[in-house]
Amino acid sequence: MKKILIATHGYLADGFKSSISLLTGGEDAIETICAYVDESDYTARIQTFVDSLSPEDDGVIFTDIYGGSVCQKVALIAPGHPNVFHVSGCDLGLIIEVLFAPGRITKESLQATIETARSTMQLVDTEGASSEAEGTDDDFFD
Repeated sequence: MKKILIATHGYLADGFKSSISLLTGGEDAIETICAYVDESDYTARIQTFVDSLSPEDDGVIFTDIYGGSVCQKVALIAPGHPNVFHVSGCDLGLIIEVLFAPGRITKESLQATIETARSTMQLVDTEGASSEAEGTDDDFFD
């Protein structure tokens, strides 16, 4: 079974889960940690997530900022668990891709999914955009 933990600064994790629920309905496999929104220590929740995984499970922990405090906490807990993967600098599309990817997760499959997510990040040229009268929705991505 695939299990996902999204751990972020503030309420971003809950926002990701809300968007996933709206777009896919696949939120049941997702847990969230919204760090620093209160005085609680979230470290135990990361450990609980890791400890809850059986050898048949694949666990993916997404964090928001590579090298940030949340990323560092996960980096201290996740090692030594071959079925736990930590991805930092995530976005909504990446989480959805991982959530619905078929089969077991491997380092190689996860790296390929990350590369795909990177390639979808684009600067949308608003300077060259013409008036609404000149274009249609059909040619937006041309």
